Amino acid sequence: MQAPSQKRLFQLSSLVALGGWGVLIFLPGWAQGPGVVLGVAVLLLCVLYGISLYLAMTSRGERSMGKPGFFTLRGVLALFSNPKAVLAGWIHILAFDLLAGLYIQQQGVAQGIGHLWLVPCYLLALMFGPLGVLLFLLIGFLHRL
Repeated sequence: MQAPSQKRLFQLSSLVALGGWGVLIFLPGWAQGPGVVLGVAVLLLCVLYGISLYLAMTSRGERSMGKPGFFTLRGVLALFSNPKAVLAGWIHILAFDLLAGLYIQQQGVAQGIGHLWLVPCYLLALMFGPLGVLLFLLIGFLHRL
């Protein structure tokens, strides 16, 4: 069995993530929405991440960058000299940003924050992960005042 191409993994992971964001943004009242986001979109991203990580770990990056590792900036740069590792990192980001969106949705509902207040948080989390959570935390703080 042939491994999926980097392009296919990128396209599939992007579509899965956008599907999850679509549920959060466009179907706010759907009772099964959070379950679909977590049980389908995030789960699929986890599987795609595992595949891409395996492909990255079984290939070699640019040797001139030095020894890959997680504990120095130079090591991380060497790790990401491998395009397959970059894709794995990207899918990792997609999964965690979507989890951040799910957190925003769940906490927003629990705190009684209207959906229209959450949409900018979703969009910011989609593009810049932690900044969407930061905006949500600010809105939540102001909502409690």
